[in-house]
Amino acid sequence: MARPLRIQYPGAVYHVLNRGLARHRIFRGARDYEQFLAGLAEAHARWQVEVFAYCLLDTHYHLCLRTPQGNLARAMRHVDGVYTQRFNRAHGRDGPLFRGRYRAILIEAAAYLSAVVRYIHRNPVAAGAVARPDAYPWSSHRVYLTPRRAPPWLRTEEVLAAFAGPRAFHRFVLAAHAQDLEAFYTRGRQAPILGGERFRTWVGRKVPTVAREHPRHERRFVRPAEATVLATVAESYGVAAATLRTGRRGIPNEPRKVAMYLVHRLCDLTLQETAGRFGVGSAGGIGWACGEVRHRLAEDKRFRGRLAQLEARIAQQKT
Repeated sequence: MARPLRIQYPGAVYHVLNRGLARHRIFRGARDYEQFLAGLAEAHARWQVEVFAYCLLDTHYHLCLRTPQGNLARAMRHVDGVYTQRFNRAHGRDGPLFRGRYRAILIEAAAYLSAVVRYIHRNPVAAGAVARPDAYPWSSHRVYLTPRRAPPWLRTEEVLAAFAGPRAFHRFVLAAHAQDLEAFYTRGRQAPILGGERFRTWVGRKVPTVAREHPRHERRFVRPAEATVLATVAESYGVAAATLRTGRRGIPNEPRKVAMYLVHRLCDLTLQETAGRFGVGSAGGIGWACGEVRHRLAEDKRFRGRLAQLEARIAQQKT
């Protein structure tokens, strides 16, 4: 049976959740929780995902997030996939960690954002892990109570703007869920959209089919074209775009390595696909070139600034 398509568009807000395979634990200690949060930070840095709330429990997780680029599928493949790899390495196991694809409920943020954040923050209480949400260390509720400590990828200001400060928000979370939200989440089979009739109609009319989850569609309509990346890199370095696709063994070629790195990262191609675009014999060659660029980014402030400017220019002319 074909998997149902997910609705994706720039600025969409979701409640995302997933559970361990056979209800097994997906977090066994503090290091696991930290690694999952690191994946959220990476999703923010690479795909601009904005997280409104999170709650990580032993066997499952809840997230409320927004995708300014309309790229939920790509970001979540990273979050779930990379965390699975890290968990397996840490605990000497292999194979799938989650019971399947994450679930994503599209949210009418204007009406339900605060209520969904409350639902997520109250999960440890509902699970019997703690008596109060502020006692649980692996949810974003404590951060909401001290918002100045929020990491860059966690957006607290939009929710808190509806309250007279963190204490008022805390009282809101301690209160019971609204009846309509309680009914929605206790339903046997949850709908893919949490919103009013007008919002559901808008989604049906305004969101094109190509914006529904499909990796190739997502790359075509959300990511920049390879030609755009190559032209921008070539102009920045003062070389012909055609020379970026070919190289000579033993001769350093910074523009070509930068082009490889940006095409792989921004166009959402695999290492093998990127190798084909640049006439490199193996994915390992691309991995090595990208590794060199990442190392220099970590060590060279001027180089880091140059690539940031390149990415900004590419984003402005994305086609």
